[in-house]
Amino acid sequence: MNNKKEQLELVQVEYDNKLVTLMFLDEDEGVLRNVKFNKQAYDSNKNQFVDDPKKAEQVDKWCEEYFDTTFDKLEDCVGVRRDVYIYDRFCSLFEVDMVNKFPEDMVGDIFNTEIEEIEDDGLKIVVKYRYNDTLYQSKFQYGTYVNSIKKWLVEPNNKIKAYDKFENKFKVPFSEKNTLIGRDIMVEVKKAMGKYTYGEIKPLKK
Repeated sequence: MNNKKEQLELVQVEYDNKLVTLMFLDEDEGVLRNVKFNKQAYDSNKNQFVDDPKKAEQVDKWCEEYFDTTFDKLEDCVGVRRDVYIYDRFCSLFEVDMVNKFPEDMVGDIFNTEIEEIEDDGLKIVVKYRYNDTLYQSKFQYGTYVNSIKKWLVEPNNKIKAYDKFENKFKVPFSEKNTLIGRDIMVEVKKAMGKYTYGEIKPLKK
């Protein structure tokens, strides 16, 4: 599905502390498409948004890249036109690779598909595949989020275990992951802790 709306006009800019909402007019649908830039991150312990240097730096880069201006001068850009990507819960000025969650009514289903992509993002091994043209993924997690310092950290022993699990399931080491692209797999939809759905890839045969 094409989710890009081309050359929508920026009609209003609203600031709320370090959050800015860019309102683009979608004339075809008669609605506003809001894109938000937030320099802060949500702290669940404090139950509020707090300053985040990395997010602030990213927002400043977006302001420069998409509007050739600074965060505090975005109001001067009213009237410009930009492509806007539309998603279920947000809009963006760039395409976002959305990975979907399996719906509840699929729990227990088993289907065949093929591996589309395999990567290690520094915290987990991710295997991506599609079902009915929708992108899903299965993970071999080895990073842990430490709430007290608000950071993801790698656990070296868990990383070794994750790589071992990958090799046991796919019968090749991670270094040979590219040989698996396009390989047929069987996936069963399961539920963890009674609420989180996920896809379990069945072990491949040698």
